[in-house]
Amino acid sequence: MGYLSRLGKDLDRWIEQGWVDPGRRDTILADAGAHHRHWTATGALTILGAVLLALSALTFVAANWEGMPRLARCGVILIPLWLSLAGAGQAFDRGATALGHALAVLGVALFGVAILLTAQTFNLASYRNTAVLVWCLAGLATAIILPSRPVLILSALLGALWAGLEIANPFVTGTLWLYLPLWLASLALAIRLESRVTIHLLAFALVLWVGHGLAEYREMTDLEPAILQVAAVLVFGLLALGAAQLRDRNVLGGGSLAAWLAVTTAGLAILIQPGLSDRNTMGALEEAGLYLPLALPALLLIGALSAWRVRTGRMQARSATGLGIAALALFALPFAYGTAWDGIGLQILLGACLYAACVVLILEGSRTGSRAAGVIGICAFIGQTLYVYFETFGGLLDTALFFLVGGLILFALGFGLMRWQHRPSHANRGDAS
Repeated sequence: MGYLSRLGKDLDRWIEQGWVDPGRRDTILADAGAHHRHWTATGALTILGAVLLALSALTFVAANWEGMPRLARCGVILIPLWLSLAGAGQAFDRGATALGHALAVLGVALFGVAILLTAQTFNLASYRNTAVLVWCLAGLATAIILPSRPVLILSALLGALWAGLEIANPFVTGTLWLYLPLWLASLALAIRLESRVTIHLLAFALVLWVGHGLAEYREMTDLEPAILQVAAVLVFGLLALGAAQLRDRNVLGGGSLAAWLAVTTAGLAILIQPGLSDRNTMGALEEAGLYLPLALPALLLIGALSAWRVRTGRMQARSATGLGIAALALFALPFAYGTAWDGIGLQILLGACLYAACVVLILEGSRTGSRAAGVIGICAFIGQTLYVYFETFGGLLDTALFFLVGGLILFALGFGLMRWQHRPSHANRGDAS
């Protein structure tokens, strides 16, 4: 159901309840339609046509490249490029936005073709992928000037492509820190242009970039993978809390970033359990100098952000306490590796922490109306329950009995949540007395 359709149904309900004047219904819908930018088949087909034209130009020029003089090569590249960008400006001035976006995408695509073919013409070579970075920056500049959300999406993809090429480049070592300011600039522009697609792409790219940075840290320090995974859960959990701050401040895309990071955190946390039996017996006490620089700042910042959210009314104290206990137990987990605590007790402790974190997500998602947080909490709860069954109870309990018990637990959790939501507030109890 589209935005305007939902708004129309809401207006009918509000009119029936006496909250909105019936005479203003059509005016409100007309104003919302004028300001609401939505996806259209015409715009999508026009942009796809521009992409095909760019590929056609690249194929034609590449096929006839050897037989062209250098001056003709430059003309074949530059003339369509400038015509596309000039045509985009003219289309926007005349209100043909779909055509303007398509021509802008074509112009940026031809700019990349121009860079690559010019480098081939003059035998320019580089050990780095600077050409792709320049291409991305040109796309960002075009998206700012026009402005154009499709061009911004293309530039975000180019930025991710550049980062991937640099990561795979054998001449580049260590974390690719230069991608961070590029990512932040792209995010700021995506928020300004209200491009949710770009924000989702950037969220996915951030997960991959942080994961690569953690992998590079392991390569440099030779930290045991099982211990690094615990630190990774804390790092991604911290980033998810930070993104939740953006969502609480009604920053566009904050919820999307928080959802991507929370899913990553939950997935990594659940995957710690299968790795418990595949790791070395070395405890984190012997690798504390490598583990603590990652895990300890993340733990402290999680505590600080949780306390701030409680102070600002964004989180209840009981939820913050549960989250803090789960984070602290997870932080201490590697220190139990190779000790008398290692074994089934450690697995039970980790499982209890995961269940506690899932309940916090469900409760906070229900209280704040964040559907993503609630869905992630429920999915993680189910995933953890399935893991417990297949790894622990598979040979001990009948399958039907296990799922019966699990269903009853979920129903009890739902009933308790319903009672908790409808409990009388302190103010209401005071008024009643």
